[in-house]
Amino acid sequence: MAGLVSAGFRGLAALRHARAFHPAGVVLHGELRPLADDLPWPDGPAPVIARLSKGAGTPGRLPDALGLAVRIPGAGRAGGPWDITLTTAGAGHIGRVLPRPAAAWTSGAYSSLVPYRRADRLVWLGAWASSPRVEASIEAARAAEGWRFVLRTGREDGRWCDSAVLTLAGLAEDAPSFDPMLHRPEGLGFAPEWLVRVRERAYAGSRAGRP
Repeated sequence: MAGLVSAGFRGLAALRHARAFHPAGVVLHGELRPLADDLPWPDGPAPVIARLSKGAGTPGRLPDALGLAVRIPGAGRAGGPWDITLTTAGAGHIGRVLPRPAAAWTSGAYSSLVPYRRADRLVWLGAWASSPRVEASIEAARAAEGWRFVLRTGREDGRWCDSAVLTLAGLAEDAPSFDPMLHRPEGLGFAPEWLVRVRERAYAGSRAGRP
């Protein structure tokens, strides 16, 4: 099973000459400001690099499963980065695990889709934009003047609590290779285990297939 996943993502990336999913996007500089300690955020405001992308790569402003990826340099294991990847989804118990097409970058919720495991707790991570409406096209995202997202943590009982604020402004030239499986803080994992293995193979296959 794991081998088939890796081969499938490798083949799709090779065919597209880009990431298997979220092939095109806009890269931005920004800052993350922690509000709580429910995740191992930096001690204070931290510079970040973020990428807004369309999951399937639909053209123009057609709806798609939209992605928000954030890299926090120095916040991962051994001084490496922490990569966070979120996708438009619902906010309820079931909805937060299912990608959902959106017609605007700034409408609805983004979700980690699977929970983080920290010690004995499961914690979902979501993001909500508090910026004016920006339609779901790469061109519109590139032209937008500024972004503000509230990052919230979701508990097993369905409650969401404000955890950090993400502000983005200013285009960046190069996108890092975001990989939440490789780049995360010590003591922070994902659940369930079988899905972790599938995601690791998917990211590895996508990396291998890219030019």
